[in-house]
Amino acid sequence: MAVISVVMCTVGKARSAADCVASVLAQTLADGMSLEIVVVDNSASGIAQHWVEAAAAAGDPVRYVHEPRPGISHARNAGVAEAKGEFLAFIDDDEVAEPDWLSNLFRALEAHSADIATGPVVPVFEGMDRLGFDPAPFFFGEREAMETGATLEAARTGNVLFRVGRCLSEPEPFNPKLGRSGGEDTDLTYRLHLKGRKIIWVADAVVHEYWPQEKASLPAFLRRKCVTARNTTFVRISHAARPGKVVLRTVAKALLQLAIFLPLSLVLYPVNRQRFAAAGLHVMSAVGKLTFWMRARYYGDAPEVAEPRAAEPEAAE
Repeated sequence: MAVISVVMCTVGKARSAADCVASVLAQTLADGMSLEIVVVDNSASGIAQHWVEAAAAAGDPVRYVHEPRPGISHARNAGVAEAKGEFLAFIDDDEVAEPDWLSNLFRALEAHSADIATGPVVPVFEGMDRLGFDPAPFFFGEREAMETGATLEAARTGNVLFRVGRCLSEPEPFNPKLGRSGGEDTDLTYRLHLKGRKIIWVADAVVHEYWPQEKASLPAFLRRKCVTARNTTFVRISHAARPGKVVLRTVAKALLQLAIFLPLSLVLYPVNRQRFAAAGLHVMSAVGKLTFWMRARYYGDAPEVAEPRAAEPEAAE
């Protein structure tokens, strides 16, 4: 029997977190699979305790863990420490999984003799008509076009499955220093890649991520691109055999990006919002690369919402 622990870390998002847990409980598991869900509450007050323990009392395979130290790395490490399965999946508290998500990850992991499997995170946007641009095309790139079994150098923890014994044996696998800035998942999986662990893409292991309007606004969207580029660049330079060479190459690429796309974005801003967004993403990617050494606080305590909301059909499509 393959026991899979699904870890979901949450900070004050009781409503969306409950939707996420419900989607995991609804998984169609293959023969020989069982699961447990570990909910790690990273809020100061333990806001998720009531509804998680109520679910456990009703017979659901859910356990509650309170990790009050702020930072997503502390929360993820607490989940790893508490998980009992030989396989461990992560999903985020603003996501819902397709019913075959876990089975598809596990099947591909076994079929390709991989150590880590990751799949698509499909965005669901609130108030698309009020955003002023369409962010959806920016979520689909080379990775999303890959077939199942294609290898990667890193993965994100919004949709991932690990072999615990091969990948998560350290006391603190996620670097606590990256807990408030992000990039802790890229850092871990890239380190595992450098150690020879096999990371694969699983095209049919799909989760849906809910994007409220404030998160998907153009300023927030561009800021996120800067943070992502900063974190990815920091990880690659930190673990490079010759970091100085990587820094020079990265700076040269970033300056070229700025030289091309900064003037273009200024021209496009009053003309075409969609094309401005595309050029702006390149600009913010360049800014992120040039400021890779900055560990700005990005993740923090969210406003606490006590009661779970009803599942939203739009977010599950």
